[in-house]
Amino acid sequence: MPNLKVQQQLIPLSQIRELKPEVAKTLNMQQLAANGLDEVRFEVQGKQYLGLGESLELSHLKGSSQLQVELGGETVSARLLDSQDDINSWSEGWAKGKSLGQSLSLAWQGFSVQADWSQLESLSQPVLRWADRVKPPAKPEQSVIRSQTQTQTLPADTTTSAPAQPIQTTKPAKPAIEVFFTTPGQTPERDPAVALAELIGSAKQSVSIAAFELDNPTIRDALLKAHADGRSVRVVTDSDYVHEHDIVALKQAGIEVVEDKRSGLMHNKFVVIDQGTADAAVWTGSMNMTDNCVYRNNNNAVLIRSPELAENYFTEFQEMFVDKSFGRTSPLVVPHPRVTVGKSVIDTHFAAEGRVAGKVAEALNKANSSIHFMAFSFTHDGIGDVVAQKFKNNVAVRGVFEKTGSGTQYSEYGGLKALGADVRTDGNAKILHHKVFVIDGKTVITGSFNFSESADEKNDENLLIIEDPEIAKQYLAEFERVYQTSVNKAESES
Repeated sequence: MPNLKVQQQLIPLSQIRELKPEVAKTLNMQQLAANGLDEVRFEVQGKQYLGLGESLELSHLKGSSQLQVELGGETVSARLLDSQDDINSWSEGWAKGKSLGQSLSLAWQGFSVQADWSQLESLSQPVLRWADRVKPPAKPEQSVIRSQTQTQTLPADTTTSAPAQPIQTTKPAKPAIEVFFTTPGQTPERDPAVALAELIGSAKQSVSIAAFELDNPTIRDALLKAHADGRSVRVVTDSDYVHEHDIVALKQAGIEVVEDKRSGLMHNKFVVIDQGTADAAVWTGSMNMTDNCVYRNNNNAVLIRSPELAENYFTEFQEMFVDKSFGRTSPLVVPHPRVTVGKSVIDTHFAAEGRVAGKVAEALNKANSSIHFMAFSFTHDGIGDVVAQKFKNNVAVRGVFEKTGSGTQYSEYGGLKALGADVRTDGNAKILHHKVFVIDGKTVITGSFNFSESADEKNDENLLIIEDPEIAKQYLAEFERVYQTSVNKAESES
């Protein structure tokens, strides 16, 4: 995901588009009003661009003309020209009203607005990367994926004429569940992008991937190789990112890509391999399949080898890929709502059709001793109310918020902090992208689902509730690592 950085604050963008030269000379930002999008216009090396999103935090821009813009793993300096802030939600409209009547009017406007990208198609073109916008897709690297069985041939024995015999070295059976964490600034114990590429490479029949963003060469090349080797590869992505370099490379190779074509996000980050076989498996979590999420942001991913769980996710994939049903229009069909994988009991939920915020609140309401969380976006009042009530009932609450947006009126950070809960903002200069709760040291909530109204009511999302103390122990270790680098605002401001 591209970002603007101003005064040490990050503003995540949905897309960056380059204005056509003739448009850049005459465009008045007021022309873009009421299109359901927030826009920031800036200049890089004499060319003008628009940074776009549905709910940008633009207050950081006041009084500043200099920006840094991150895109495709590259950062460039930019000059701010102007911005346009639309009302995109009920709560934003209500807050901006100067009177009761105006608040109601603006709130209704925000509730009913739909993002309209069509106007921008004629004014601009998408930017893939700063230095590499039109580079043709690289050929698949043949060495990305290693086979499950490696054959090593020794040189012939010089003392005998008998030919050397191949030595078969077979990898041991892999665990039913594996958890991965990104470690920005450190060498990961196991690179999640390589692990995902290996999973894709291990598929014997099919790969079905729902990726909000895909901008990582290791994962891209694994998909290209699987396709070249004759396995079925299909992709669903969000329309905001269908023009990204690696998605274009997949399409040019003949891989079918379906986009959601709507304002709500296709926010999933999951992969299903070999659906319908005993080897079927699912990869999911918070990690977008991008260099930023793998190497710069804090994320988690979980690989689960389970035919039943794979059927759940494949059913959701088919609804998007075949039926073109997303968000609330997607039918609520989960073939195996609760599955057992080894010692783990796992519940599967999909948004926006599944009232997922209620499922999160229900799980949190069972907490008896502790709640730990790491949250990119935690703005859902219903979930926040449950955490607050549990804290009042002497349940220990510790949490780390992504710092961007934590100081706004929409975040649950301020309310929990005021109660005395041990909540902090993260210390990563990039993004804390986790969407995780750990309850009583034995239950983990994870997936693509941010704890927000948009995730619950508009987007296409997935969420798992995993009951397993051993899995919870791994997530708690990640929490402690993130917590140790976090910032206590009360201390930093004193």
